[in-house]
Amino acid sequence: MPRQISEDQTRKQMIDPQLEQAGWYLRDHSKVKIEIPVDGYDAKPWNGISDYILLRENGDILAVVEAKKTSVDVRLAEAQLTHYVTEIEKHQGFRPFGFLANGLEIHFVDVGHAPKREVFGFFTREDLENLLYIRQNAKPLSSVEINNQIVDRSYQHEAIRRVGEAFANGKRKALIVMATGTGKTRTTMGLIDVFMRSNQARRILFVADRDALVDQAKEDGFEKFLPQEPCTRLRTYDFDTTKRLYAVTLQTLSNIFEQFSPAFFDLIVFDEVHRSIYNKFNEVLEYFDARQVGLTA
Repeated sequence: MPRQISEDQTRKQMIDPQLEQAGWYLRDHSKVKIEIPVDGYDAKPWNGISDYILLRENGDILAVVEAKKTSVDVRLAEAQLTHYVTEIEKHQGFRPFGFLANGLEIHFVDVGHAPKREVFGFFTREDLENLLYIRQNAKPLSSVEINNQIVDRSYQHEAIRRVGEAFANGKRKALIVMATGTGKTRTTMGLIDVFMRSNQARRILFVADRDALVDQAKEDGFEKFLPQEPCTRLRTYDFDTTKRLYAVTLQTLSNIFEQFSPAFFDLIVFDEVHRSIYNKFNEVLEYFDARQVGLTA
């Protein structure tokens, strides 16, 4: 039988390195603290001790990590984590995010705002700050007027509203099917504009499998319809992570995706999904936690 790994070994051998990879350096106690009592929380049945807390620069708690050994279904600790973050909320101005981890799986938890979901890795401090900003400032997509200077046809408006409805209902993936020549680029830009003005996305990535489509998105899309937003095309040898709008070929993204944290992008749009890019590059797409919209003819 395989040797059982203890909870302490799991943390030191597996979870600690995963946190460090996301910039949570354990020796830097301005960022991470370990086994911190949760003030005001009844010690039973979990002793009221959080495994890790991840901190903002001002000392507020951005997230709580509940760690278990590899043999434990980490999702069973969700009630414990929920108690911790709701108690911590009483002592600061917002509810922290949460992670459930056992060395093999990591689940992101936003208690009261979204169902837990499995993620590829821990989020960086910048990621969590971004998610907190979105949580505190987001408006319903349906409440933001669609810009008629970008899209002026009724079916384009309907496509944007249907995507908004899907995400409002908790989905994290949506598909837009439009015939060639019906204005997919304009519709995409109209959708991105609504996401940005509703504060539901601050960094957006457009992905296609051909150079021409990527150039079209950047030049005839971002620069033409969203000129006020900084944009860039990502390349293997040269990429800028300070912009709001990004365009990239899928082939390039497959070479550089690990240079980004899993939560770096808030929304990813994939063009020409009928070309089976989801099958060929599934690892790349699963790496990112962003909401995703596929485009197809």
